[in-house]
Amino acid sequence: MKRVVYLLIVCLFPLLASAQWKTIEKSSKKRPAWVGGAERNYLIVSTEAATIEEAKEKILVSIKQQIVGTVATKIESTTTIERKETTIGNESDYTENVSSFIRSKLANIPFISEVSLSKAKDFYWEKLYNKHSKTYKYEYHIRYLFTDFEVSNLVYQFNERESGLNTRLKQYGDNLEQISSVEEIDRTLNELKAFQAEFDTDDPRRSQTEQLSNNYRKLYKYITIRQENEADKNNIVISLYLKDKLISCMQKPQLLSNCATRLSVSVENELYRISYNSSSCYENDENYIDIRFRLGNQIISKRIYLSL
Repeated sequence: MKRVVYLLIVCLFPLLASAQWKTIEKSSKKRPAWVGGAERNYLIVSTEAATIEEAKEKILVSIKQQIVGTVATKIESTTTIERKETTIGNESDYTENVSSFIRSKLANIPFISEVSLSKAKDFYWEKLYNKHSKTYKYEYHIRYLFTDFEVSNLVYQFNERESGLNTRLKQYGDNLEQISSVEEIDRTLNELKAFQAEFDTDDPRRSQTEQLSNNYRKLYKYITIRQENEADKNNIVISLYLKDKLISCMQKPQLLSNCATRLSVSVENELYRISYNSSSCYENDENYIDIRFRLGNQIISKRIYLSL
């Protein structure tokens, strides 16, 4: 008998608790039939809060989360994300990592940022008062149009974006051996800095992008100054080489000599013609011009001795 009474109290408690709340205001006379239900091509979302402003904020977050969850589930079932056996550990870890990765990406797509309550198909709210605690709360309900077509479109956008990022990442790697100018290195490093922000910290492509940046930065160390055979009296011709490849650079070098005066430089395609006056140089001395470029984080220099 005691067990029956206990069960009766447990069953009645939620009813008694809900009876303490009384609706004192509502957005429409009749509670819509869709409230608390489910409907294809619509998100039916409900929340409650102390103020109507807080309820609106909470329900907007909830709508976005449901959209992300719906699309993520669709993507997860057909994902083409490469599986790396050496890093996933086990099946559950892999699934969880993929899910987290997808949801994080979806949260930043334009469609999610454009979700707003003004686009809701219907809404309904009630203001309730609790006589026992003398407090108020709002129950807010939204009917938001979100069709199967929109789900498919978002899945397509996600896959297209990820494919585009993978293509760009590969292109940066391929271009590493095709550099033709110092400015191309500078520009690529700036692009990679912005490109890295496309990936979350746990996305392996972020570390790949970071490594690519390091590889491009190292290119400055492989640039050398070479003297060409086109020199004549009071003229020196030099060029820049990346390993064994001639490259261009819009920057003019800094020049310093222990005797030559009127130092100047002109750029002709990939060649630098350095002109000078050697009247103050002596034949038996070591007469030279120091040539220096500052490329990225490297100082490239060469001392060329003058023949009088």
